[in-house]
Amino acid sequence: MLLTLIGKQIKMLLRNKQPLIILLLMPLVLITILSTALAGVMNSGGEPAIQARLVLIDKSSWEKEEESIINFLKEQGLSGSSLDSVLIQMKNYDPIKILEDSILSTDGIKKYIVVEKKQFTDLENIRKDENTDGILTIPSSFRLDYIKMAYFNETQTPEIDLFLSQENEIRASIIQSVINEWQNGYTKSLALTKAGLSLDQRLLNSSSVEKVDQVLEESERKIPASVYYTAGMLVMFALYIPSFLAGFALQEVQWKVYDRIILAGVSASWYSISIFITGTMVAFVQQLLLLLYGKFVLGIEWIGLDAMAITVLTYSFFIGGLSALLTTLQLRTKSEGAANIFNGLVITIFSFLGGSFFNIGEVSTLLAKIGNLTPNGATMTAILSIQKGRELEVIWPFMSVLVVAFSLCVFLSIVLFPKREVTS
Repeated sequence: MLLTLIGKQIKMLLRNKQPLIILLLMPLVLITILSTALAGVMNSGGEPAIQARLVLIDKSSWEKEEESIINFLKEQGLSGSSLDSVLIQMKNYDPIKILEDSILSTDGIKKYIVVEKKQFTDLENIRKDENTDGILTIPSSFRLDYIKMAYFNETQTPEIDLFLSQENEIRASIIQSVINEWQNGYTKSLALTKAGLSLDQRLLNSSSVEKVDQVLEESERKIPASVYYTAGMLVMFALYIPSFLAGFALQEVQWKVYDRIILAGVSASWYSISIFITGTMVAFVQQLLLLLYGKFVLGIEWIGLDAMAITVLTYSFFIGGLSALLTTLQLRTKSEGAANIFNGLVITIFSFLGGSFFNIGEVSTLLAKIGNLTPNGATMTAILSIQKGRELEVIWPFMSVLVVAFSLCVFLSIVLFPKREVTS
């Protein structure tokens, strides 16, 4: 009997052109128009999606270490013009100078890392600063230790201290990638020198920039307009499903179909459950079709499919619960008032706060936080977070919003469902 009720409701949806137009055709048209019209704005090469802050603390300098370096070179038997030429070469190829002037100062790196130079005495305050993503400390004898290792076969590698923030692993990973590339450069400089290659050919290559781009691509992708508005229309138009199912239920009451169903021995609880299951199924199929449209028509490469499946399924369950609640309200009030208010006011407000029209976070962080407490806003933020390349764990706070909303809808639909016979 339950399958019969579900089949009946699905047939009513398929036989009516208005639900099909609103639930499928309209979102497809809007996704295509908005993705195309706003692609130039959202996909422009403006500010990067993420930018890290690195504090550089150099406890020494070439000037401070130059005397000790000269003394060491003299101990190795260098003097006169030979000493001067070697000293000039070593100064020009100072790894810290190359890091500051030729790596961190390049346009490719500056897009992703903002560098500030501070004194060692400020270290404690810097470590407490939440806006600091990394601290690179250069010890007082680094240059001399480097020269001993690079030119005189000493095995001890000069040490540096890199502190990375635990608050944002993505920004920290960008900093670490650049520093690792720089370290690889100066630790291999001796072998390159012996091979007849100048040090800057290794230290000044573009691998650092490429590594940062790779980390950004793998860790947090930029969100193009096609992805943003597919997610926005997906969560928005799923909200219309409950009002259609509730409207069909009210029609069945007015046409005495509901009474005949009850007289046939079907309990009101089973009827309500059938509405819930139908709403869940329709929402899941609708979202699946929109995602497939994004993939095969707009060329979107959806990632994090396991997290996407959980998100879409959880949102579908919420839509099913909302369908049961809205049906309950219409049967209880015996009017279309609940559905009209929901369609005309609630969906508009929720879609605005949830970011379906535009990124509300660019207007107000407070409104964005409020929007993430709406079921559609939480779902959209979860989808966008997944598509940025974040881990599965990022969706759980948003799923908890959906679970609470789903539980509330189910509870209210049970409590408010008319216990007596429903008549028009």
